[in-house]
Amino acid sequence: MRTRPHPDIPVTDDGELTERWGTLLHLDGPPSDRRLFLTWLRGDGTMVKLLIPVEELPVEPDRVAIGGLADLHAVVAEAEGVEGADLHLAMCLERPGPATPTPDDAAWSAAIESIVRERDGIDCSLHLHDGRSACPLFPRRAWPSQ
Repeated sequence: MRTRPHPDIPVTDDGELTERWGTLLHLDGPPSDRRLFLTWLRGDGTMVKLLIPVEELPVEPDRVAIGGLADLHAVVAEAEGVEGADLHLAMCLERPGPATPTPDDAAWSAAIESIVRERDGIDCSLHLHDGRSACPLFPRRAWPSQ
């Protein structure tokens, strides 16, 4: 059994973020439903102590729900006492099946990237998780220098 990573241990690169998702969401078996998990990283790489699952995710991207992520990001930034640009929104799509991207995963990835990253200008990343392992769908654009 894996132990949950402590949020005060910094995540400093894409490999560490992939590993963090693998340990955060490790289950005893494959998930039965589709979910999108959200968490945030501060500038120093530590995690905000918040992990939000978005349940009952449809197979096709829900552009309205994705558009609401900017509002949620702003609320988390305000609660942390920082500007939205000072937080990285890390997301992980969990669903049944192997952790190899499917056309449906690519559609979610493209929609999230175009709405959250491009339109709303939020620093974000997206991983895919199958209950056992994680793989990046799109990485963080740049990591702060430590």
